Amino acid sequence: MYPKLVALDTDWTLFWGWLDQKTWGKGRGAYSPVEDNIVKANYWEVQDQSNPKNKCGMYADVPRIIQDILKNGAQIAIVSRNTSKAMCDRALWYMKVNDEHGNEKSIIDLVKYDEVYNSDKTVHFAAIKGWSGFDYSDMILYDDEAINNTVEMMLGVTFQVSRDQKGLTWDNYQEGLAMWRRNKEIMSPYLGNNPASYPKRKFLGYSGMDLGTIELLEKGGGRHDRKEAARWGYAMYVADDPRIAKYFNEWIKGNAFGQQATTIVCKIWARDGDIFTNLPKIWVPDQLALQTNVQRWDEFKIAWSQEDRDRKVAQWGVKKPYILFARHPNMGGSFPIKNNLRWNEMVVYGQIQESLIFIERLSDQQLNTEINAGNYLHYERMFSAWNITVPQEARNDFRAHRENFN
Repeated sequence: MYPKLVALDTDWTLFWGWLDQKTWGKGRGAYSPVEDNIVKANYWEVQDQSNPKNKCGMYADVPRIIQDILKNGAQIAIVSRNTSKAMCDRALWYMKVNDEHGNEKSIIDLVKYDEVYNSDKTVHFAAIKGWSGFDYSDMILYDDEAINNTVEMMLGVTFQVSRDQKGLTWDNYQEGLAMWRRNKEIMSPYLGNNPASYPKRKFLGYSGMDLGTIELLEKGGGRHDRKEAARWGYAMYVADDPRIAKYFNEWIKGNAFGQQATTIVCKIWARDGDIFTNLPKIWVPDQLALQTNVQRWDEFKIAWSQEDRDRKVAQWGVKKPYILFARHPNMGGSFPIKNNLRWNEMVVYGQIQESLIFIERLSDQQLNTEINAGNYLHYERMFSAWNITVPQEARNDFRAHRENFN
């Protein structure tokens, strides 16, 4: 399998350096418009004719990557927040690669969708979807800025970050394709919110949610909320105990959305239990170094914390898309779990929500019936049945708190 569309960022992804209209074309003998100052320095580099210290250079693996994209029949998009489309187009005109037939062409001549403007990249992809008709699930973005992983959460576009200004390398390109294929493998058709529509369904737990999120999920989408506290990143947070879901249902109304908001506890289901069982899962230790401080960090730091967490989880042998499990400190006060005992949470990220999850609203009476039944899941007993990877650090965390686990 291969995506229908491969989207590429420009600065520090396709080429090193930054095409900045505030610094380029400012030297002696500068031309106007600013893009006319871009000249070819050699096969790999362009420079500013008015100040040769300003340079950008194509990364070494880019020609091979672009040829491979074309050989696989995919369309290429340039998706960049650079404020000068004309400068990007000019630089990419000078940068030459071979097409799928071995003919040398300018990169810009091989681009189907040229989306360069200063907007959130969800806007770029909405435009591309309108032109192409492709589903977001058939797209991938390679980008050096983690903050652009919003396209994954908000739309379902596979996102692959290029770290440490190394640009788009062949290995990074292949990692992105492998992740896109894993995302496709977990997709199960959305057939509405009637449990009877899913004969292989699996019950996963309970979650209190605002009405806006519920309506998105009931259309087969994912959660978009970025207001509520989220220590493991922006996701759907699920409890194995309905009393905890009821508690947080009231908490989010008072603390995140206001007392006039409509919040409802829902049962969370996997559409296909076999896919869920085979889906990568990780139980992480309760360590601050792995967590996200949504309340205090800016969007830039929040986004990189998710990428850093994904990297750490990969070191434990689990790659995206994955479901994360953890123990949570007791909330105290009126919290339904007494004696200061920790409790379980399951974290379901956006790609999995859209591909595999459906929800079932519970009335207050139905919720109380679930609570009174007392037949809870206990995630810590599901290590084997649900194929949850539990690294030694997580087992040590259980033992440090004298907690039983399977």
